[in-house]
Amino acid sequence: MDRAWPRSSWAVPVLLVIAACTDAASATDLHPEGPPMIEQVRLVEIYSIGTGQRLERVVFGFGTHPMASSDDEHPVTTAKAASNMLRIIMDELLRGNNLEEIQCRAKVDDDDFARVPLGATPDDIARCSAAQDVLPSLCPGSNRLSVCICQNDGGCMTGTTLTPKGQSVGVLDRDQDGAADNTRFIDGVVAIVCGSIDAPLDAPLVVPLDLEMSYWTPSGDQQAPAQGGFDALGPAVVVVPHAALPTSMACGVAFSPEVVDKDGNRVCAPPGGDITKACVPGDTSAFKFTVEPLGFAIGQAIMDPGQPRTADIKLKANVPLDPGSLANITVTEASATTYTQWTAMLDPLDASQIIIHWTAPGGLAATTRYTITLATTVTDAYHQPGPQPFAIAFTTGAS
Repeated sequence: MDRAWPRSSWAVPVLLVIAACTDAASATDLHPEGPPMIEQVRLVEIYSIGTGQRLERVVFGFGTHPMASSDDEHPVTTAKAASNMLRIIMDELLRGNNLEEIQCRAKVDDDDFARVPLGATPDDIARCSAAQDVLPSLCPGSNRLSVCICQNDGGCMTGTTLTPKGQSVGVLDRDQDGAADNTRFIDGVVAIVCGSIDAPLDAPLVVPLDLEMSYWTPSGDQQAPAQGGFDALGPAVVVVPHAALPTSMACGVAFSPEVVDKDGNRVCAPPGGDITKACVPGDTSAFKFTVEPLGFAIGQAIMDPGQPRTADIKLKANVPLDPGSLANITVTEASATTYTQWTAMLDPLDASQIIIHWTAPGGLAATTRYTITLATTVTDAYHQPGPQPFAIAFTTGAS
């Protein structure tokens, strides 16, 4: 799908006209009356089918769909902690200007992305994509619909050209098609917020988002197409965590007051995603999910008995870990003797993998039983503990 800014948002009037031309409710209708409502949220959950095998699937964690089964839609209590994403499906269009920004040719403040003013059209983007020498005349800063305006007191460097504050540095348009080459989600306009499972999310932990992977798509409706299925429903805000979600926590979503529909109404979540029911603009508390707990597994095969005495032990978590918490790992030798000739570190390429290295000359003692224990004080990157300690035991080989 082409997500370039000037292309995705201009079909809005057509969609609204189509929706207004029929009184019969259908899966292709949008609902512009009242506040914009969250109709469904799709996310990945972890589940098993009785074998203990860790499986995953994308489900409706909020809202329903007439084509979905009970396996497809239910409250999520074990959301996948790592590599998850939330597809927040709306019942009407939002102002894309307040959700995504376009890339400029140079830094305009602390980065090279800038917002598009309300009312700007593809023609405004095109005139601000012109050659550098004609930008002052075609895309003057005095025009409120001009984009990529320099905000820095000392000006903005575009290659070897200094653009004064208040003038446009130009839209990044390498293919010269008159459209922005790249868009990015605006930081802070939508957030995944998490807090205690037993309390309201009144002092939440805010999960950083991947602004390059998160996006707004004004396309789609409630009709699941053959290609894409439920994951093509829309219009939708798709938010992707920068890393992982905090384990064992209750989470929800929050929208900035600037995220509104064409009438200036804020987003809300009706009970169960039922858009026939009322919700207070700005209140999205009806949607919550719980993240799976912190878990560990053996990262590579361990021989028991016969484990090589100098071989590192690798333990794999389901999320990145707090490196400072590795001090809470213990190793015992034989029945209960504390063993100290070892170090623990996170894999430089994988912060969810612990490497335990034996430092004694020759490694561990021969034909001896060792136990490695990860206390609940070994935590994820958000300092969230596991539900119980994790331990493995093995006996070393004779040589």
